[in-house]
This record gives sequence, C-alpha cells and structure tokens, in this order.
Amino acid sequence: MKPFRHLAFILEDFALQTPAQQLLDRFLFGHRRNGAFHKIDDLRISVARADSFLPPSTGSDLLHARSTETALQLTDLPTVLRDADAVIVVPRADSGTPAAANLSAVLTQAKRSAACFVFGALASDLPSARTFTTLAAARQITLAAGTFLPVTWRLPQVDLPTNAPVEESLIVVEGPSPLAELHALDGLLPVLARRVGGERGVRRVKFLAGRELWRSGDRKEWSWPLLSTALSRSDSPQGDTLVDGRTQDLVGLGQVPKLASNPRGWLLEHTDGVRTTLLVLDGVVADYNFAVRLREGGEISAQLFQAPVPAQEHFSPLAATIENFFRTGEPPWPASRALLTAGLLGACREAAPQPGTWLKTPELVMR
Repeated sequence: MKPFRHLAFILEDFALQTPAQQLLDRFLFGHRRNGAFHKIDDLRISVARADSFLPPSTGSDLLHARSTETALQLTDLPTVLRDADAVIVVPRADSGTPAAANLSAVLTQAKRSAACFVFGALASDLPSARTFTTLAAARQITLAAGTFLPVTWRLPQVDLPTNAPVEESLIVVEGPSPLAELHALDGLLPVLARRVGGERGVRRVKFLAGRELWRSGDRKEWSWPLLSTALSRSDSPQGDTLVDGRTQDLVGLGQVPKLASNPRGWLLEHTDGVRTTLLVLDGVVADYNFAVRLREGGEISAQLFQAPVPAQEHFSPLAATIENFFRTGEPPWPASRALLTAGLLGACREAAPQPGTWLKTPELVMR
C-alpha cells in the first residue's frame, strides 16, 4: 500500500453541484461505501484554485466556508503540491479537460512517485495526452483520468461477458459539446473493453448532423433498432410522456427526429471491425443509455445511472475508486483508454467541419 496522508485538490472552479464540489466534499465529509458511511481518518486535504481563479477574501465564498468548517487548507499551487501523496485535478464544470498549463504545472511540481487523478479527459487531443503521460512517467507519477461513468451503477446491472464477440454498439447522451462526446466515450469504452481481443483502437471517424444523421440510419450505417434498444432503458423519455405520463416507443412512433434539438452523431469504426455510434440527442431523453449487439445474436443494454441533485450519489463510487487508486498505486483502468479518449475527442473535433466524410485515424490504432 502506498502512503496516503496528504491529498491535494487542484480546482479550476468551485460551486454547488459541480464535480469539484462533489468530489472535494466526499473526501472532506465522507460518503456511502459498501453499505456504510465511509470517511478517511487523519487525511490532510489542501486546495489550490488553479490559474487566476484564486480564493477571494470574502467570508461568504463557498470554498472558504469549507475551510472554516473543516481542517481544509487553502493555499498556492507549489505549497499544495510540495508533499502531497496524491493529487486530484478537476477542470471547470463546463469543460471536459483541465487547462494544459495547470496539468503541466501539477506533473512538473508534484512530489516524485505521487499519484494523480484527472477528472474528465486527460486532454482534448492525442499529442497533448501523450505529452502529459511522458511528463508523469519522467517523475514516476502514476496518472489516471476519467469521469464517474465507468463506475456508476447500470440499470440493469449488466456487463458484457468476457471475450464477447461484439458486432455493433451505440450510446445516447445529451448535453453540450465536447462534454457530451466525452461522456459518450467514457460511458461506452469501458463496456467494449471486455469484448474479444479487447480494445485495439479506431481506424476512422465520421460526423453526422440533422437530417443526414437520420438518413444515415435509414441507410443502415448505424442501427435504428439498436437505438430503440438503448432508449428502452431510459427513465426520462421526453415529448408526450411529460404531458400525460404515457409510455412511448420513441423510435417506432417516429418521435426521435421530431424531438431532437440539433442532433449530432459520430460513427466510429474500430480496428477489429466493430461499429460504434455516439448520438447526442438533446430533447429525446435526459439520461445516458447504451446498447451492444453480439455477433451470434442477442443484445445487452443499460442506463448509466446519474443520481439526482443535490447529493449526486454517482460520485460516491468514483470517490471510492479514486481512493483505491491512491492507496494501491494501481490505475483503475488502462492508460491506453485515456489516450484513446483524448485522441477521439480530437478526431471528433477535426471531423465536425466535414459532415458525412470519413476521417482516417491511423494514430488511434493500438499496436
């Protein structure tokens, strides 16, 4: 077990219902874990608000209120990092990645052999992500990145069988770009990692939007039936359900194109031939749902559960996962996933200006 006496938070914002607040409060005050309330005793916690977002002097500031209620220490970045055994970097709530300057500062100033967890994506492109992993390796810092989605509850609590032969996968999310795309990747890639051969990368990406997205489904470039399977797991169908509580077959009734606001999607072709569809369908559902079709027949689907505010209990299993990482020094998932996620975020951004055109991604092929 590694030493875990001093935990440093590097925050780019702090407000109620942000990831920064949810994660910091779980380490400060405790959280539910394994059927009981769990709080780490004798853990020193320090916070540096990164870049120019410095603690104001007002006593009404939420972060200062935390420091008066607890032994939380607010200080500057070098002081926070000087002897911290572990570091959690949390970007702004409206950003999926930390500011590059902030993460670089952490990886160059943190104590050698410390562990660092980045909430969100490691970077928004593959070259930057590789730079950060190289920085971390040079100082023997164990680095991991991700959101709550790989460890939140699934409704139902299903998973792919080990070495399952997957034919096609699809996930439906909602929200602004690039957060929605990050959530889609972080929700689906852990599921697909269990397929036969594991994840070997993505060889090309295509962006679709509006009517062309629906036409692409009609051409069977992605699967309407698989979308129907995914949506069957939703607790939040929109449209008539909100009016009078009726159940709806959103796909069968042709409601998806009518309800979707500025729909967008990405088609991914993996190196093993598996096809993946990421759909951002604001106005159709308000939760995240996936479906996977197996080659020999049969489908596996589930909702990736997000608990309601204010508690947002889906952050509790993430806090437990991070604590395990810090105590053991073993990342919760392969480093290659963080690189692939960053690379796919960059590829999606690059493909967006050319709807309907395949973008080859040889840099995302794992060897």
